[in-house]
Amino acid sequence: MNSLVNGPLQAVTVVTNTWEQSCRFYRDALGYGLLGEGELSAVQKAAFGFKLKRYALWGYSNGSVVRLLELTDAQARPIREGARALDSGMAVIEAGTPDVMAAYYRVLRCRFGAYSSPQDFYVEGPEPLGKVLMKSVAFVGPAGEQVFVTEITKRQGGNSLLKEKAVEGINAPGNVAFCLVDRKPIEEFWGPLFGLRPVNDVPLKEPNAPEIMGGPAGMGFDMLLMGFGEERIGMELHIYKPHQPDFDYKTYPTSFDKTGLAMASWLTADVATAAQKLKAANCEIVSEVGLPLRDKPEPAAIVVRGPLGELIELV
Repeated sequence: MNSLVNGPLQAVTVVTNTWEQSCRFYRDALGYGLLGEGELSAVQKAAFGFKLKRYALWGYSNGSVVRLLELTDAQARPIREGARALDSGMAVIEAGTPDVMAAYYRVLRCRFGAYSSPQDFYVEGPEPLGKVLMKSVAFVGPAGEQVFVTEITKRQGGNSLLKEKAVEGINAPGNVAFCLVDRKPIEEFWGPLFGLRPVNDVPLKEPNAPEIMGGPAGMGFDMLLMGFGEERIGMELHIYKPHQPDFDYKTYPTSFDKTGLAMASWLTADVATAAQKLKAANCEIVSEVGLPLRDKPEPAAIVVRGPLGELIELV
């Protein structure tokens, strides 16, 4: 099966109505550099919202970027306001770091918050995951976005998308995590339309997970790292219902008229072919123009809404 995605995560889009605070979060607290900035075009505003104003790209010379968009509606509320760790939707930005304790204290010194202090977390699965001991912490950005930051403290086998030794400080996003009730979206959407499958599929029920992620005691989930062939793309699916069958699940679609994590972007070999396939499947096409990326203020792209209301951009 051919995949519509042919490369790693390119961007995560965060909408904010507290522009200066959000810029300070990514610049001062996370240590990212400013890679580009400007006004959205009239075409982009028509596609994504006329209350959107400017953009800034945050990250490093290599890797994905955080695409920050300014929303001029001062009354807008966070996309996942009221959501719990298990509730469905596109939920979490994940990044690596060579020193999670240093990252934790840096974020706190900048007066931003975390769900908890860093906690140890163990994951074991077949290659390319391997046996991994992590120390992780989840930060909360000014727009309500959750940023899960991990240091690999010990590894046996496997390889990491988080590239925890690549730069000092907190690295560019390596994964976007989606919360799912069951596997239906994989069977009906990610598999047949995108050609993606779980490259790793492991159950997790770590005692520290609830504290790190803001979930209930005893929380467990199946962790699926999605990709094509043996290639992982930076899409992580957490499936909760097999571990918590009686939880009252709710779904939180992403949006450009609220704040927080709104969209994730991946490479595709041919935008026109991807658009044709998604339209033939009667998917909701949100836009046929992309938002700014490195040196591409208006890239060729197709933006589609997924089964949980999540927004996915193929560029």
